[in-house]
Amino acid sequence: MLAKEKAAAALAAIEACCGHCTYCSPDCPVAIARRAMRGLYDDLTAAEEQAAERGAPQTQPDGAR
Repeated sequence: MLAKEKAAAALAAIEACCGHCTYCSPDCPVAIARRAMRGLYDDLTAAEEQAAERGAPQTQPDGAR
């Protein structure tokens, strides 16, 4: 869950960097970062849903017991 929240915060930061050009080039570093972070966020969401379906316990952040 913590990783998903960090990925969401990173997506928001990437959006803040975007200049919202008229034409978005696939070579734009912001567009590349957005696609990569969106993929990670989607993967984390899917893993969280699968864990919930299996009834697996949520993982704790490092150091939490």
